Amino acid sequence: MSSSVFLVDSELSKFGKTELDYHSLSYQTAMRLLERNSEFDPQFLIFAAMAPEKYTGEIFLPARIKESLGLKNLFTIRTETASSSGASALHAAVYLLRSGAFQRGIVIATEVMSRLEREENNLLLGSVLSEHQRRFAMSMAQGGGMIATRYLYEYGYDRKDLYALSKKLHDNGLKNENAHIRKNITEEEYFKSPLFTSPLCLYDISPLSDGSCAVLLSSEKTNSSRELKITGVGHGIGSLSSAPGALSFPSSVAAFGGAYKEADIKPEQIQIAELHDAFTPFELIGAEDAGLFPKGSALRYVKEGKTHPDGQLPINASGGLKTRGHPVGVSGLAQIAELQTWIHKENRFQNGLALSIGGLGVNNFATILSKR
Repeated sequence: MSSSVFLVDSELSKFGKTELDYHSLSYQTAMRLLERNSEFDPQFLIFAAMAPEKYTGEIFLPARIKESLGLKNLFTIRTETASSSGASALHAAVYLLRSGAFQRGIVIATEVMSRLEREENNLLLGSVLSEHQRRFAMSMAQGGGMIATRYLYEYGYDRKDLYALSKKLHDNGLKNENAHIRKNITEEEYFKSPLFTSPLCLYDISPLSDGSCAVLLSSEKTNSSRELKITGVGHGIGSLSSAPGALSFPSSVAAFGGAYKEADIKPEQIQIAELHDAFTPFELIGAEDAGLFPKGSALRYVKEGKTHPDGQLPINASGGLKTRGHPVGVSGLAQIAELQTWIHKENRFQNGLALSIGGLGVNNFATILSKR
């Protein structure tokens, strides 16, 4: 029984607003991928989404998608872990392949959030918080704001420093043809934009997006020129009752630790990363929890250009959730697709790291992709 798992190929839709429903958008994305890999014969299909029942009223989606794709009888399920759903689906697929029961599979993640107004969306997303957490933060954004406030205060930064992070992400999104937000922001625009929850403004919070991603996985090497090895996966789950505002997520630390151990590499061997940044400061927390930078230094490295696409260690070169967009059930899988593109594109990238966060730092998944 082989424990190897290979990421064969991936496909992303454009992120933003679509008139398609979950079923149609999933079909379009997955069909493009399968047509490009016509000899690939999946033995299972895992579908990920947070809330299709709430957004479009669709149910029983995995079977419907399988039927539309014309796939034969195969193992077909759905996973849901809030905003880390795409990553949890990927990890479930990895474990199925490692078990030896299957050799090939397809993972599809889709979310269509534009059907609800922002207020309804905020209530739905905030429903993942516990009653204890809601006493501190009545929405996910307020939880992010508390963390950002403490990070700036504890490490001696201010909002002008936070602008540097937002600017980097918007510059990256501008170059990503699939990104929801493609805008060259100025410092004046940043500080004149609405303050959603201090210190986070419009340009610090990810948009409500529609989007889809599909990936093909195999326990055996294929002829795909884009193929990468999934060398490490790790998972951590924290307490729903913890108070927001901490400058580290124990669930992320556990997830990174598991992934590093499996991959048998150290943080300094990571050359590129896609880290969950539904709120811009989460990139900083993630980078420091991953051991990529010392505590309190991640924002300084952003300002110095170290985490820019041409820097020493690019982080969220895709634009991240902030500008690529954050269809919540998709983002964890989209990070994997983005890493595959960047690692394939540049020889200097050998190992890539992804972190997907479910809830307010609760159900988190880390993944390491490698060329070896």
